[in-house]
Amino acid sequence: MHRRARHLLVTASVVLIGRGIPVPAEGQGIADSGWIILGLGTGTASISCNGCTSGWHYGGPTLLAQVGAKVTRRLGVGIGLDEWWYLPPDTTARLVKTLATLVHYYPFQPRHFYLEGGAGWSRVFVLEGRSQAEGNGLGLVTGLGYDARVRRLKLTPRASYDYGLIGDVEFPDSGPPWARRGLFVREWRHQVLSIGLGVGI
Repeated sequence: MHRRARHLLVTASVVLIGRGIPVPAEGQGIADSGWIILGLGTGTASISCNGCTSGWHYGGPTLLAQVGAKVTRRLGVGIGLDEWWYLPPDTTARLVKTLATLVHYYPFQPRHFYLEGGAGWSRVFVLEGRSQAEGNGLGLVTGLGYDARVRRLKLTPRASYDYGLIGDVEFPDSGPPWARRGLFVREWRHQVLSIGLGVGI
């Protein structure tokens, strides 16, 4: 008798607790809790430095990785890594990485379309002959995307603009800098426009 009573009490408790747990409404989707995204795309870059060819002449693939969480129904924060590298590899190769703290803002209902902005650390690698020069500085990121839910996965088309203000770009084995901070010397700055598709959970 006591065992049956305990069983009924446990069953009733589970039902009451279950009724108290909020269930996400239809259409809220994964974006209302957080996101983890990996993606690939393509981009073009404009690099400013003394001796660089100005204009959007540098094309190549891009890589995206992001993780974040919603803090309100319309606002999310996270960390993102954008990478772009220049092809073909038989020329001066350039690799740009930007690691930034990001903010996602969902202006519409349902919350699929978002605006993105953030700032962080940008790093560049320049290959000249057999020597590789490296530099790092401020990185800024803006973008927009759309979260489309397919079963338990999230497909995110995204377009982004990265701006990097790099100081000195130097060779690790000493020697003169490849680019140096200053007004009339070849300080490195880059802009990258990219589009891609991310897959997340």
